[in-house]
Amino acid sequence: MSEPIVPEGMLTTEEYQLLAAVPLQAAAEIAAQRGDPQLFNDMPAMLALLAMVTTLTHTYLNRGEVFMQRSPDTTLEAAPVAACALVFSESNLEPSEVETCLKALSSAYLQLLVQGILGPQDAYVEKAFESLLAGNRVVALQFLKRAASAMAGAIDAWETGRVAGAS
Repeated sequence: MSEPIVPEGMLTTEEYQLLAAVPLQAAAEIAAQRGDPQLFNDMPAMLALLAMVTTLTHTYLNRGEVFMQRSPDTTLEAAPVAACALVFSESNLEPSEVETCLKALSSAYLQLLVQGILGPQDAYVEKAFESLLAGNRVVALQFLKRAASAMAGAIDAWETGRVAGAS
């Protein structure tokens, strides 16, 4: 007998808590520490959010963790961009502008992956996943804040080097 599946396009409450809620909080706190109270204005923090939710989602899919219900794989695979869309939707941008921002964010994320900027922080995210499974949201948040801070710092350094190299 297979596990029940939720409707297409919806994460279960448990999956949302595991994959998106804590990364959203971590990224928002890092953006605020970096000087911007609005997460959607801090692109390195947004890229960190995308990376964290992506890593958590891949870990979830690869480990086969299943709660009472499981979202379809296509819904789970869309979770990272959906988390970012949620943030951008709070920015009062028009839907077409949100779509443009999501495309730019995804493109930048892929470029950072190719450059090797984002991968080293995955260990923090994987530890956060274990903490979330154990029900320890406080420890998970600390791991995700470390990951987001490291990613944002690495992105800033890479961008500074890229701009300096172009001069």
